[in-house]
Amino acid sequence: MSNTRLYWLHCLSPTHAGIGRGLGYIDLPIDRDTVTNWPIIRASGFKGVWADYFKASETNRKTDPLLRAAFGLTGAEDESNSGALIPSDAKLVCLPVRSFRGTFAWATSPLCLQLLHRTLTLAGVPELPAPPEKPLDEQSAHVPSGSALVEETRTSAGGATKITQKIYLEDLDFNAMDCSVAAAWAERIGSWVFGTNNHWYGEFRKRFVVVPNLPFDFLCETGTEVHTRVRIDDETKTVAQGALWTEESLPAETILMGVLQCDRVFGKNGADVTPAGLLDKFAKEPLTLQIGGKATVGRGQVRCIFVEV
Repeated sequence: MSNTRLYWLHCLSPTHAGIGRGLGYIDLPIDRDTVTNWPIIRASGFKGVWADYFKASETNRKTDPLLRAAFGLTGAEDESNSGALIPSDAKLVCLPVRSFRGTFAWATSPLCLQLLHRTLTLAGVPELPAPPEKPLDEQSAHVPSGSALVEETRTSAGGATKITQKIYLEDLDFNAMDCSVAAAWAERIGSWVFGTNNHWYGEFRKRFVVVPNLPFDFLCETGTEVHTRVRIDDETKTVAQGALWTEESLPAETILMGVLQCDRVFGKNGADVTPAGLLDKFAKEPLTLQIGGKATVGRGQVRCIFVEV
């Protein structure tokens, strides 16, 4: 696709991209994909804070043709236009999970990588690693060689030494399997999110793991952060009546990815603004955004990295 870029979101703090009130035990749950039930950050939420980062207020859009073309303008029919920059929803790629070795893992699944491969192919990304061809054995997890997640045990019996390699994520255990496909995806995703000359590129590769589809679904449902919060009554200095609630957040280190396109440019003086110019202006340098609610308690600090296709 022409005039297309990827945008990667890397959560630096727990991120509450919520949906309001929930029906279960969590009062304020995060948003989830309807089909997979995996966490998601909607394009509308991302675009709003993206526009706010560039101070694209209604007043500034009226006076700045680049802001108006990029993010649109409301008003009378002859004065309004839609924004040319069109992001997709940011979908989950890697979920951080506690690990017995290596502190934590960036976990994904064969299905997640297959969906990512399809999206990247449609976006026109060249020379992608091959997607996993079949589901993993339910007892196995695939990692690049030299993984920091592997616990190695040596036992001796009858003069022979047996080496067992395991990965322990939360209360789940898997047989560790070195995998060239996992290594290729770790290197590609790491280069996009962290850059190859960054210390975190190597850390990401050492902690990248592909777990079977079913355990990944389980981790996506139970591995998010759930906090219990209260409001203190100013007079009594105790919990105010009815002011106790739970809220869910994406854990820090979560990685998501979306696709960004620049449509034809609308509005007055549109001939002076090109799609390539808008992308270079607003979707080139890395940004630090605040996405979702609970900003006053440190939620939602997110790195946004744009990648040219």
